[in-house]
Amino acid sequence: MKVINIGLSLLLFTVACQQSGKKQGDQVQLKQDTVTTMAAVADNGTYQYLKNGDTILLTIAVDGDKVHGDLSYNWKEKDRNVGHIDGVLKDSVLLADYTFASEGQQSVRQVAFKFSKNKAVEGFGNMEEKGGKMSFVAPDKLSYDEKFVLEHVRQ
Repeated sequence: MKVINIGLSLLLFTVACQQSGKKQGDQVQLKQDTVTTMAAVADNGTYQYLKNGDTILLTIAVDGDKVHGDLSYNWKEKDRNVGHIDGVLKDSVLLADYTFASEGQQSVRQVAFKFSKNKAVEGFGNMEEKGGKMSFVAPDKLSYDEKFVLEHVRQ
């Protein structure tokens, strides 16, 4: 009788351990899905800002954490900047080099955009010249001005 009780206890213990393992596996899968969802905030396509005659157009292609695309600024009654970006997307923030032409001269400067659902907001901060381009002094301490919100308009 004791052998049957011990055997039954071992069987119940094994089943309980397997159920606990399944729950942990589900939690791990849920965490992985959440991370994937958070990383996928920046969508391929065009983001635009149109207001008071000013236009910002950002068209991007996201490939993992690499992003490339086109960016243009057309400010009312000011010079227009048109160029290409190449950068890295990390934690919903794109930090990229923007190679553009303005007033007949080609320049390179860093740009940053923070993405959230269907929008992008440009980051601003102190810059300095490094290696022939203007770069952010502290890219992790940028301010994101909600005054210029780019809306996702098409894929």
